Amino acid sequence: MQQRLMFTIVSACSGWQLYEGDQGRLWFASRSDAMETADLMATSLHENHGIPTAVVMDMAGCESVMLNSHG
Repeated sequence: MQQRLMFTIVSACSGWQLYEGDQGRLWFASRSDAMETADLMATSLHENHGIPTAVVMDMAGCESVMLNSHG
């Protein structure tokens, strides 16, 4: 079974940081832009390469919430 690649959105510096696995990749001013980009990246990786993916929102001190999963 292939491990799922996580795209995690975290509140950071008056904006939103998008992590691919444990690597910070992109910063966004709006949460909706971060969510849209994360979903596009996750969908593309799954559709084009068969990699199972998920988009997760880090809830700062609470449990994370899975927004989408592919594969």
